[in-house]
Amino acid sequence: MSRQTQIGKIMSLEKKINLYPDRSVLIVNPELDEELNVIRGEVLAHATEGSEIYSKLLLRNGKSVALEYTDSIPDNLAVML
Repeated sequence: MSRQTQIGKIMSLEKKINLYPDRSVLIVNPELDEELNVIRGEVLAHATEGSEIYSKLLLRNGKSVALEYTDSIPDNLAVML
């Protein structure tokens, strides 16, 4: 199954990491745990460059979003949108 066919599907964060390695993944209507970590959600877009993914924010149509990086990032990095 191609990456493109996964857009719009609800999946776990683990599956997103496996499907989109080393990418930024924009998730709409994310389900969060008590520490606000993404558990699962609908993939709206993915990209290798930050500017690409930020331009996709207009597609969210007022829905809540989360941005996950599937590559190695420092533990002390936080992103707020």
